[in-house]
Amino acid sequence: MADCSHARLYVCVKYLSMKIQVPEHIDLTKPERCRLVIEVDAGQFLFWIYPLLGDSDGFFYSIPKENRTSGLACFSDFFFDNEFFTLPFNQVQVLNHTPVFSSVPSLIFNEKEKNDYMQFLFAENGGKILCHTLQQPELTMLHEIPEETYRFLQRSFGAVQILHHTAPLIAYFHNKGNFVDGNRMIISRKTEGLDILCFSRDRLLLCNHFDYSHLNEALYYVLFIWKQLKFNQTKDFIYIAEETPDLTDLLTQYIRRVNPLDFAAKIPLEMAVLSR
Repeated sequence: MADCSHARLYVCVKYLSMKIQVPEHIDLTKPERCRLVIEVDAGQFLFWIYPLLGDSDGFFYSIPKENRTSGLACFSDFFFDNEFFTLPFNQVQVLNHTPVFSSVPSLIFNEKEKNDYMQFLFAENGGKILCHTLQQPELTMLHEIPEETYRFLQRSFGAVQILHHTAPLIAYFHNKGNFVDGNRMIISRKTEGLDILCFSRDRLLLCNHFDYSHLNEALYYVLFIWKQLKFNQTKDFIYIAEETPDLTDLLTQYIRRVNPLDFAAKIPLEMAVLSR
């Protein structure tokens, strides 16, 4: 008779490693009062459940990739091991974290031409091209998502809103333009990536993502853009979100008005602004 003890042990370990307990302060008996936000990256999935009312930071979780071949394979296992994903949340939003993206003024955008437009900008794109319109500013965001990931999200969540991860940042900080007398650079720094948005009052000048290996590379990208846009070192502003103030400390040597953003450090900025 074959010894199945190893197989039983594997199943048990797998289940324990993927099943999680949502904290009691998140009332999943009333999911219609909560929003589920998922961030999709090539190698990692994150999610955040937060109540629409109250001052709770919600529940943020980064799904470990472990030994799986892709972030999607990991999230697929995680999804089926945690029943709360199928609850009728007030809204399910997916933030697609990809460098293959662009924006077009909505006034001249033609959805029938979205694939041709992205093919012109990114010759090697091969996924599904999605578009999403921002009301303020009047922009249409175009971004690529792997077909397999898109089909899984549609099957699993149905009426899901899929945005490029910079869309919430553009919408949120655009609306803050009338409160600042000067140009603004918004920086969201993660371990190996940098999102940079630049505004002149309420006009978006630039939105881009940069990968970096060393902190000095991140500093270079910021200062290069600052110089190209002819921002003023003493009058214009930088607002930055990062887990540790390493880049902030460097930037204060070159630019006078560098301000940390008041958001929970553990939650990615593009997620956090959705609750404001």
